[in-house]
Amino acid sequence: MKNLKLTLTLLLLVSFIVTIAQESKLLSELPETKEQFIASEENVLATINWLDNTPITEEEAKHKEQYALLLAWLTNSPTVTIKMNANILDFTKKNNELLIFFMSGWTKYALENNYSKDVVQGSLAGIRSAINIYNKGGLKKDKRMQKLVDLDANGGLEEWVSDQLSKK
Repeated sequence: MKNLKLTLTLLLLVSFIVTIAQESKLLSELPETKEQFIASEENVLATINWLDNTPITEEEAKHKEQYALLLAWLTNSPTVTIKMNANILDFTKKNNELLIFFMSGWTKYALENNYSKDVVQGSLAGIRSAINIYNKGGLKKDKRMQKLVDLDANGGLEEWVSDQLSKK
């Protein structure tokens, strides 16, 4: 019984330390130079992972802080470019919080793929990030978003994205 308590205590301690270590890597300030932006990419990815894994109903103040820092980083980034398309972003009307997750998914894709500017793949990554958050709950039910969830589950999301991008 002592070994079990010790093991559980150690597991909790390690979990706590890992959580603190992850949070210390989050964005905390906006870089100024291209070199600083590139050096901060690890922090951007840590912020995106934190946002993806922390329910939006928890730590609301920290969410807002990270949203603002991530948005400022994206607005000023010399390496990552996101193209917004109204045909695709229709799913953000009812749950406008999903816009930051769309942008974070695209950013993660771009950073993990040599600053890719592929609009289809970037949009796809962004939508999948929004789907991930939507599926976790805490947002208003939305027919538009549910359509995207179903398209992704049935393998039709990439074709839908391509179709939407080809519309004027």
